[in-house]
Amino acid sequence: MVTVGQELRVPGSPSPWPPRAALTLALATVGLGLNLRAWILLGPHLHERFDVGLRDYVLLMALPLLVAALVRLPVGVLTDRYGARVMFPVVSLASAVSVLGLGLAESLPAVVVFGSTAGLAGAALVVGGSLVSRTVPYGRRGLALGVFGLGATVAVVISALSWRLGPDGRRAALLLGVALVVFAGLAALVFRDPVTAHRARSPLGTCVEMIKLASTTSLSVLYALALGGVVASAVYLPVYLATVFRMEWFHALAVTGTLVGLGAGARLLGGWWTDRRPTPQLLTVCYTVAAGLCLVAASDPQLRWLSILVIGAIAVCDGVASGVLLALIGKAARAESVGAVMGATGAVAALGALVPPLLIAGADRLSQSHAVAWILLAALLLVVALYVRAHGLRIGLGLAVRFEPEPGPTAMTVAVVGEAETQLGAAAVVARLAELAASDELVVVYGSDRPVRRRPSANVLVLGLRDRLPRHSVVGVGVTPYAGTLGALAAPVGESVEAGEVAIAVTPTADLSGVAAELSSYLRADRVLRVSYSPAGGAGLHEVWNRRTAATNHG
Repeated sequence: MVTVGQELRVPGSPSPWPPRAALTLALATVGLGLNLRAWILLGPHLHERFDVGLRDYVLLMALPLLVAALVRLPVGVLTDRYGARVMFPVVSLASAVSVLGLGLAESLPAVVVFGSTAGLAGAALVVGGSLVSRTVPYGRRGLALGVFGLGATVAVVISALSWRLGPDGRRAALLLGVALVVFAGLAALVFRDPVTAHRARSPLGTCVEMIKLASTTSLSVLYALALGGVVASAVYLPVYLATVFRMEWFHALAVTGTLVGLGAGARLLGGWWTDRRPTPQLLTVCYTVAAGLCLVAASDPQLRWLSILVIGAIAVCDGVASGVLLALIGKAARAESVGAVMGATGAVAALGALVPPLLIAGADRLSQSHAVAWILLAALLLVVALYVRAHGLRIGLGLAVRFEPEPGPTAMTVAVVGEAETQLGAAAVVARLAELAASDELVVVYGSDRPVRRRPSANVLVLGLRDRLPRHSVVGVGVTPYAGTLGALAAPVGESVEAGEVAIAVTPTADLSGVAAELSSYLRADRVLRVSYSPAGGAGLHEVWNRRTAATNHG
């Protein structure tokens, strides 16, 4: 008879930050700020030097966003392969060349070309985000990614300081180029990559796989709307305020900087929340409130300050949501693929940043009113809120990147999971179980006292693993043991294993250990694992019984 021991407890307090992590985080945040400033530097040149109108401004400012969308995924894949110590300096030096050319350019076509190539700087979010995810422990990763997101505030501060150098942005571009070169040197000296990436697959093959993955999941729409909102505000809000409310350019920049700073602070709040509490309900509230605020903006309030407050509140909602999603991405992705995952989500975010301004510009052209655009944006946000409410677990799982285990013998594994482990960490638990299913024959025994046990096909682990393992068949089996009946109930589980399926046996919590022991004996399992979750360390696997060890002890 197999005996399943008591659950191993994992300390709940977050582990201390590694000594180098704080320095890495601070330098990465500054680097992000410098690169973000380079990314949006085209705007002042278009407005101050060439007096470009709203519609042309919207179209021209879309070019650096498109460049960012194109380069983020390849840069993320290369970051997994070569590390942030190589890729952060490469991205920053490429940005430096672009902004130096922007500062020296004399004609509008040259300014547009160099300003568009400055979209390369948008890849800094991918490189820095993957570096922070690899460097900071799980329990503090959401907060750290929120701090990293404060790079947008750094960009605002740099913008305010550079205004004194000249409103046309020439001197600011030259000095920013020099600062990026200096940062590239510091990054090469300071940054370290704590994980050795797997290099079995080619970067091109990985890019193709991630494009297929991102294009076949509705999560991409969610990432586009939430992660792209902050960029859209920074890029397009100044000209919107200057055109619609007749604000002077300096005042429009000041208001935009304040609102971007609020959004960045809200992103920090979202990351902090994700380290401690479930997030779907918070995301639903953010999107619902933002949708209502868009309807208020559509009513075209005559008071300028009221409109600015409404837009600011929308920026805060979007900041919280983007902080939550960025933290979920950083927590869910494996270390060797986090760059590719952030590259894919960052690419759709750059494309999503085009949605609000294109709606506004298109509505302005067709109806001479911004109300239609705000109403359409409100409808989009409301649809996303409903999606989040219906698919909360799926959001926490992130993109289901294929896991390739190290070569080794296949084992018959029984994993024991309590309901308490899935109340906060369902996504992390599902991710660990999915890794097991990729290498072992897996049976999961899940203890739950919820009424859903009568419909095991709707169990949280069944739904999560089906989403995470699209190439596997995952079945749920209700197991309520009575005297002499467990053998009959175990038979369907054994049939599922023989058919190559992942079986989830759902049983009352009080019977969890007994059912796991009986099933392990019936299936002649090679090992029994206890799955635990803590906010500090994430999901963990603890071996409580091993056939080989037991045979050795009895021998």
